[in-house]
Formats: sequence, structure tokens, C-alpha cells
Amino acid sequence: MPNYTGCQCTVCQNTFRPEDDIVVCPDCGTPYHRSCYASKGMCINTALHASGQSWQELHRQKLEERECPNCRHINAPDAQYCSVCHTPMRNGGQDGVSPHINIVMPDGRTMTLDPNDPCCGMDPEEDLDGEKLGDVADFIGNNTLYYLPLFKRFKEGGKKTSINLPALLFPHLYFANRKMWLMTFLTVLVMTICGIPAMLTSIESAYTSKETIEMYQQYGMDPQAMIGPLLSFIEANESLILSLDIIFYAVQLGLRVLLCIFANWLYYRHTLRHVRKIRLSGTSGKMKQMFLRSDGGSNLLNIFGAAGISIGMYFAAMCAILLPFMLL
Repeated sequence: MPNYTGCQCTVCQNTFRPEDDIVVCPDCGTPYHRSCYASKGMCINTALHASGQSWQELHRQKLEERECPNCRHINAPDAQYCSVCHTPMRNGGQDGVSPHINIVMPDGRTMTLDPNDPCCGMDPEEDLDGEKLGDVADFIGNNTLYYLPLFKRFKEGGKKTSINLPALLFPHLYFANRKMWLMTFLTVLVMTICGIPAMLTSIESAYTSKETIEMYQQYGMDPQAMIGPLLSFIEANESLILSLDIIFYAVQLGLRVLLCIFANWLYYRHTLRHVRKIRLSGTSGKMKQMFLRSDGGSNLLNIFGAAGISIGMYFAAMCAILLPFMLL
């Protein structure tokens, strides 16, 4: 007998498993569970009998037309995603059952997620603080399996906290990757300011080292004469600068911890603002989806941009400290 595993029984609509007892109509070839066929007492695909077609022909046509494994919508043969629910197509959607993941929600409910579905098996029409979950999923782009359950927890549980390790270690790079440029700039700015005491210490070490003095003397310059007042200030306030360095380091560490805890919630609010803005612009359909995916998602190249902003702001702060003394 042919292998019908993964196909559906026409009566109960359940998928056949390898251990199922299957019978086949001798006229059209439609497979049934033996109990389902017995309950009807006959083949119910009478339309096939009248047309002379076989179930195998229809099944093959469905495979060629790529039936969605999630909503069963028939898509074009070359479709990569379902045009209705955006589920990725996999060999006509009939090559096995997608793995599912169970997540416990704050109220104790267990939510089953499909990692192969952009909406993770959730209803695209579900409301997330005034926006459709499907639109939010389009904006998130990659990693919806991580963010959508978090967003549902924020909405249903009322909590704003979670753990985001990238935001602890590299907060400005995380925000840039998720296209949150305001948070990227503010994070770099605060960290640069917190690094000023350490910057002053490094200036003193650099301009009083033997190597630096010898290098400047080769060009007929004296670093002590160039920024002597600054070096005198640093030397006179060495204990204060050291204390500020410790305090600012603690502030920077505290900022990292806060961002680690609230970064996902900040991204949630960022997502809702942008999705709402696109919805209110009046766009719809494919155009709306295009704007959502363009404005949202992530971009690894942005990490280089954030690194450039960080380096640029560091040197800008360094110049702001040195130039006034060099121009005296």
C-alpha cells in the first residue's frame, strides 16, 4: 500500500500516522481511517466518482500548488510564503509536522508556538495594544519566536522586565541592530561622559610617558608646554578624578543592568510606535507589509555604524578636552 503518512483523512480531517489502520476506496483511491470509512459506510468523494478523477491526482495537484501547512490555503507553485498567514512553505507543506514549542504565560496558560510560522502559530489578527499581531511580526522580522511571546507577556502580565544579555554587554550595538537610533545615540553619549575621568587619566599617562616626549621632541615640540595647564590640573586633582572614575564606572554598570532588564520593553514600545505610524499613514496590503519590513527588522551592518558613532564621540570628547589647551 502507498505511504499516506502526512495526508489527511477526508472524514475526520486528521493527519494519517504510520500506525493508523487505513483503507482506500477502490474507485477513486481516497484514503480513510478504517473507523471513519465504517462510520460513513461508503466513499464520500462522490464528485471524483462522477468526474472519473482519482484522489491521487488531486493530491498531486495540491502539492504542486503548495498548500499552506498552517491554514491550508492553496498558494502559487513558486510561493515561498503563504499569501494569507505568511507561513513558510516547505515542499508543498506536506513533508512532516513542524516542531512546536510550549511556553508558560504569566496567567499559567501554556502557549504552543510554531517556529516556522512568522506569527509563531498565533492569530495574526490578535490585538497587541491597538496593533495587529501580524503587523508586529512583520515589523520584528527575524526572531519573532523570541519577541512575540515576550510582547504578549508585556501586554497581558503588565510587567516591563525581562533579560536581554546583548543589551547588558553591548547596549549601543543591540539598539543599532534593531534600528533604535535614538537609544543608540543616548547610550553612547552617557557612556562617553562616564568615561571622561578615565580619559583624563589616559591623557596624563600618554603625554608624560618617555616614548611620547621623545616622539614630540623629534618634531621640535614639547608636550608639557602644549597642554601643561591640563596636566597640572589632572595632577592636582588626581584623587578627585580617581573617585569620579569609580563613581562613573558604577553609573555605567548600573545603566547596563537597567538596559539589560528593560531593553525588550523599550523595543516593544518602539515597535508599537512605528507600526502605529505606518498604519495611520493609510498604506495597506503589500505596500504596508513592505514598509513594516523596511522600517523594522534588524541589520548587522548597523553595528558598524554604532561602533563608528562610539569611536567618533570618544575622539570628539578627547578633542574637546585637548584643543583648548593646545590653542593657548
